[in-house]
Amino acid sequence: MAFQPEFDAVIFDLDGVITQTALVHASAWKKMFDEYLRSREERFGEPFIEFSHAGDYLPYVDGKPRYKGVASFLESRGIEIPFGDPADDPDLETVCGPLAPSSQPRFGDSRAKRRAAPSRGCPVC
Repeated sequence: MAFQPEFDAVIFDLDGVITQTALVHASAWKKMFDEYLRSREERFGEPFIEFSHAGDYLPYVDGKPRYKGVASFLESRGIEIPFGDPADDPDLETVCGPLAPSSQPRFGDSRAKRRAAPSRGCPVC
């Protein structure tokens, strides 16, 4: 007897295909990077330049693995910190330390506050 599934279809990887999560992701990254850039302003006297969707998120972060997106954005701003390791202590200022992992809780918070809208033209939405 053949296996008879109790469903007609399965959709994998809804992120950005069925739902518009890019704006939610961008919002989480903006919050994280703006906090980091403000801290650099306070610590080093560097001018604060706000993280923007078009100027920063799309060219440097969107579509890249988390750590590469962080490194790419920091490089675009001339900020040099060690790459580090995902196991880094959160107190270490590295790409893998307090920056990239902290985007995940913010993403969850952003998603909880603002539901991702279905993509335009989605046949099942």
